[in-house]
Amino acid sequence: MSTAHAPRQRTPRRCLRASAVLAAVVTALAGPLALVPADAAPTSAAAAGTAEATSDVTVVQANIKSSLTVERFQSDVREVLAGRPDFVTYNEVPLRVDTVLAPSGYAIHRSKRNRYTAASPVAWRTDRWSLVDSGTYRVSNYREIPPGRNIRLGLRFANWVTLRSADGRQLSVVAVHVAPLDKNMPDLLRPSVRRIGGLVEKLAPQGPVLVGGDFNVHYKSGRYPRDLLTDAGMVPTYDTLESHFPTGDHQGATIDYVFNRGAEKLEADRQASMELYSDHDAVVGGFGWLVDTPTETRRTYSDPEGDSEARRRAVAAVAAAIAATEPGQSVDVVGTGLALRVVFRRLRAAMNRGVEIDYLTRSPELTRRERGLARVAAAAGGGSSVSQCLDECLQAWRGTDMARTFLMVRDGGGDAVQRIDANRILTSAMLQLRTRLVTRTGELGLAEGEEMLAALR
Repeated sequence: MSTAHAPRQRTPRRCLRASAVLAAVVTALAGPLALVPADAAPTSAAAAGTAEATSDVTVVQANIKSSLTVERFQSDVREVLAGRPDFVTYNEVPLRVDTVLAPSGYAIHRSKRNRYTAASPVAWRTDRWSLVDSGTYRVSNYREIPPGRNIRLGLRFANWVTLRSADGRQLSVVAVHVAPLDKNMPDLLRPSVRRIGGLVEKLAPQGPVLVGGDFNVHYKSGRYPRDLLTDAGMVPTYDTLESHFPTGDHQGATIDYVFNRGAEKLEADRQASMELYSDHDAVVGGFGWLVDTPTETRRTYSDPEGDSEARRRAVAAVAAAIAATEPGQSVDVVGTGLALRVVFRRLRAAMNRGVEIDYLTRSPELTRRERGLARVAAAAGGGSSVSQCLDECLQAWRGTDMARTFLMVRDGGGDAVQRIDANRILTSAMLQLRTRLVTRTGELGLAEGEEMLAALR
């Protein structure tokens, strides 16, 4: 920042790429499964554990053939759990023991009403996730036993759980196995996907939804129900990472999937296949959070119909954030008008005690208080400035998601530590109208704020 003895205009600099910023800051939860790149050759869990890249959240989709011997079945489960994934969606395990599928450190959910409801359970790590809700959902209901079969091949159920992490994030996981194509019964793929989409729609308000399952349709075939999946918002890791691989002994077909509903909050960043004794390879999906934890995002609302404290709640929060700064810190402010006396006084006092204030206004002509703040900046020195955001800068501001009033507080080393977004400008509108203030302290929200500021410079 540079001192401004007179107002100046700014022109925008090239905006930082969001992906680069987010990649630098997404470190989040400890202990996720390490994964190989999406285009790497299929690998075992042990080999995958040596990879450098990690993900915030990992899910393994594992169809473990029902006819495997006990020894081979248990070997496959050990392989699936070797990397300590957050979640496992199992298929073809109706008669297998829960304590093997979910040993110490894991919990499991499935309905044991019958073999059909029990076939596809969900397991999750109990040190990282706690159960919020769970259920079992019918996917298809064809009850005839086709010739040559000994089960109701078209009777299928999904098991699902909604979970909350220790830091307050919430998501749902669904395990499902869609009926295969059989000439002796109807093709149940599209009706099943519609049903799954309906379940995902119900779960989505609680957070992202991850769906793992054997869908018995090749990713590149004409039967692949892309239209229905798109309507349901279900995006496979193969789409996001633009790569796919065979998932077992099916003539090179890709029929096992991990889908994500909620890509604006959780995005696939890694995938791999895992060789098993089963005729299916397991599919490992890694995901990175695109949002901070709930504890790092606080919302404050003013109430113009309430008492004095309720009416001034948003204004008081802005003023308090500025008043809390110490010499050597800095604050970026982007706003309009500066008609609120208490905010003007807090900015002036901060400048005088050695806090660097960079005030950027969209006012076409500086208001009386903005001119006063420019005089204080010139007298106080220390890098404080008052600037106007007009023309190209204003156009750039309109192209961002920056709030009408924006503050970024930095520590003495220049690192952002707090971001405040308000949906009103710094005028009496903050007192007369309901005002929403969002305070962010998480790395992702701060990085997003830095990107917005970069677009204006």
